[in-house]
Formats: sequence, C-alpha cells, structure tokens
Amino acid sequence: MKPSSQAEQILGQIDHDNVKLGDLRTIAKAIKKDHTLALELWASGQFFPRQLSILLMDPKLLTQEVINKLIDDIEKHPEDQKLQLIDWLLANQFSKDKKTIVLMQNWRENKSSLLRRTFWYHQGRLRWVGQTPPGNTEELLQGIEQGIETEAPEV
Repeated sequence: MKPSSQAEQILGQIDHDNVKLGDLRTIAKAIKKDHTLALELWASGQFFPRQLSILLMDPKLLTQEVINKLIDDIEKHPEDQKLQLIDWLLANQFSKDKKTIVLMQNWRENKSSLLRRTFWYHQGRLRWVGQTPPGNTEELLQGIEQGIETEAPEV
C-alpha cells in the first residue's frame, strides 16, 4: 500500500538518523489523533516513524489483535528500540483507555515477553503514582519470586 501524501510528507520531515523526541511530540501535537495516519507511519517499519505513530494512535481502536500485530512488528527491531517502543506504547496508549488497561491485566502469562514486561511495568506504575496499591501485591511478589530466574531479561 502506497503511503498517503500526508504520510510521505511526515516521513520526509523526519531525519532518520538524528530525531529528537521533542520534535516527534511537536509533530504529534499538531496532528492530534489520527489512527489511519498512525498505521501508515507504522507500516514504514522505521523506528522514529513508529514512535510518532504511537503518539497518533487512538487507544480506543487498539484491540488485542491489533496489539499482537504491533508486538510482532516491534520484535523485528534491535533490543534497545524494542524496549523503547513497548514502553512508549504503555505510557502513551495502553494506560490511556480502560479497555487496554483491562487487556494489560491479562498479560502476566502472555507468550510475548514484551507484553509480560508491559504487565509488570503497569503493576509497578500502579504502586508508585501515589495511589493506594491494588490488593494483589502479595500475589505478585510470590509470582516474582517463583519466576524471576527463568523470566526473559527484558521483562
């Protein structure tokens, strides 16, 4: 599928070797939410367009099927980029919608180490943002003790 002229223009704006995250945020702020454009930028397969794409996505349109496809694509990136992309998805999309928060709560045993990372990261965030911790802290600590030796390092 050929990218739209808007996607081509944005891809041309991004200096792929030296992009500042603030520049991506400025572009995203001007565009606002545009899920179709986000998917076009994501389809480029390039790291910085994918970061911008994350900022443009509509969290209400992120189903488990769509998320699984995003994860498959992220897995093709080098390790440092993978972790940055998944952490951006959590911070900028997954934590923004009740539906995706519910999905995250089911990723503790997911086959994808990146989704498991997201589960644990989200659980940590619930405890450090000054709210009353959820009631499952003891269960989670037991899970950590039982699985930490065999868990993937990125989790």
